[in-house]
Amino acid sequence: MAKKNSSIDRARIVANVAIQTATVFFIVLMVNYLAFNHFKRWDFSRNKKYTLTRQTKNVLGGLVKPVKFIVFFSSGSDIARDVSSLVREYAWASKKMISVETVDPYLNLTRGREVSAKYKLGTGENVIVIDCDGRSKTVNASEMADYEPALNPVEKPRLTAFKGEQTLTSALIELTEPGSNKIYVISGHGEPGVKSDMHSGLKTYIERQNISLEALTLADVETIPADAKALFIAGPKYDFSDRDLRILRSYWNNRGRLLVLFDPVSPVPNLATFLDDVGVAVNNDRVLKTMPYGPVTGVLKEITGDFLEGSRITNRLSNVTAIFLGVTQSLRLDPGRVKPLNIRLQPLIKASKGFWATANYELTGGRGVFFNPKLDTPTPVVAASVEKGALSDDRMRVDSSRMVAIGNCAFIRNDAMTEADLDFFLSAVNWLLDREHLIGIAPKTVRSFALSLSEAQIGNLALLTLCAIPGAAAVFGIMVWLKRRR
Repeated sequence: MAKKNSSIDRARIVANVAIQTATVFFIVLMVNYLAFNHFKRWDFSRNKKYTLTRQTKNVLGGLVKPVKFIVFFSSGSDIARDVSSLVREYAWASKKMISVETVDPYLNLTRGREVSAKYKLGTGENVIVIDCDGRSKTVNASEMADYEPALNPVEKPRLTAFKGEQTLTSALIELTEPGSNKIYVISGHGEPGVKSDMHSGLKTYIERQNISLEALTLADVETIPADAKALFIAGPKYDFSDRDLRILRSYWNNRGRLLVLFDPVSPVPNLATFLDDVGVAVNNDRVLKTMPYGPVTGVLKEITGDFLEGSRITNRLSNVTAIFLGVTQSLRLDPGRVKPLNIRLQPLIKASKGFWATANYELTGGRGVFFNPKLDTPTPVVAASVEKGALSDDRMRVDSSRMVAIGNCAFIRNDAMTEADLDFFLSAVNWLLDREHLIGIAPKTVRSFALSLSEAQIGNLALLTLCAIPGAAAVFGIMVWLKRRR
C-alpha cells in the first residue's frame, strides 16, 4: 500500500513539475511575443539623430505595397553606421512594410555581384536601392551627406550634415506617388530662372519632394497649362501687365494655387492689386529695428520672425525662429472685407519683438529712423496664406483656391536659407499641393562634442579607474570571504 502511494506521489510530482515548466515556458513565450510586437523606443542621442519626422512616419503609414531597402555599403564608409541605424528605424516604423537587406560588396562577393548586375551599380559605389512593386530608385551616399572641404590634401573632408532621412523619404514619395507634381515658375518679369545658381539648393530640395519645376512665360500662353499643380512667382523686378493679371485671375478662380514672393526693392503695383482683391495688402515699407553700435545707432533690416499657430503650414514650427536675410516688406490682412467672398486669411509669420514696419526707412537729410506709433506697425505680418472656397470645418476637404504670400524673396537663396526657412517653404509648397501630411525634412547637422579635461582631472580619472574601482571590488571580495570564514 505504501509502495502504491509512493508511486502516486511521484506521478503527482512529475505532473506538477511538467505543468510548472509548461506554464513558465508559456509565460516566457508570451512575454517575448508582447515585447517583440508591442514595444516603445526612445532616442537618447544629443540631437535626436535617429528620430524620424512626422512626414516620414506619415509616408510609411501610407504604404500599401511592400518595399525593400538594399543597403549596398562598404563598412569603411563614414556614414555606413548612420545609414544602417536609419534604415532600421524605417523598418520598425513601417510596421513590416519595409524589409532591409545589408550587402557589403567586399565581404559578400556573390550577393554583391548579383545586386550590382540587377540594379546596374558601378564598382565601389555606396548606395541604397529602394525597390517597390518592380520599380526601383538608387540613392547615392553623396546625396545623403554634406561635407566641408579639407584645408589640405592630407585631411579627409569633414562631415557637416547627414541628409539620409530627407533623401530616403523623397525617394519613397517618388516611388509610391503616381506621376509627378509640376509647378510652373513664372518668368518674363525679371524673376530668377528655374536654373538659377542662386536657388540651386532650393530646386534640389523641391525635386526631392517628387515635384518638378518648369519655366512659364505668361506672354507665351493664353491660359495656365492644365497640368500645373501650382504657380511660383519669385521676386519679379517688373510689374505684370493687364493680360498677365487676367490669366492669373482666371487660374486663381478655377481653384488655382500660387506661391508669391515679393522683392521690396522692386514695387509691382498691379500684382499687389491682385493680392489686395483677396484681402492681402502688400505695403510699400520696410521691416526693421534699430540697434546701438557704440556712439551711433544702426538700422537692422535682416529680420527674425515668429511662426504662428493656427495653420497647417506653421503649427509644428510655432516655437522656431525664422530668419529673413535681405529686406522685407509687411503684409496687412483684411479678413472682414473678404469673408463674404468665402476667403479665409491666415497670418503665418510675424516679425519678432523689436521690429516694426515703416514707410520712412531712408536715411536722408540727416533724419534718423525711429518708431512712430501713429504711422508704424510693430511686429507686422510678413507671410500669410489665403484660401478661397474652403469649408469652415477643417475635417471636411473640398477643392479650393490657395495662395501663400511672403514679403521677402531673398531668404530662398543658397547663401541665406536656414533649416527653419527651408522647412517652412517646403511645408507651404506641400500645403498648396494638398499634401498637408508631408512637410519638409531639414538635414540634421553633425555636431562635434569635445570633452576638455585638465591634467589634474585626467589624473583623478586614471586614479578612479585604475585604483578606486578595482580596490572597491577587492575590499568587497575580502569582506565576503571573511564573513564566510566565520
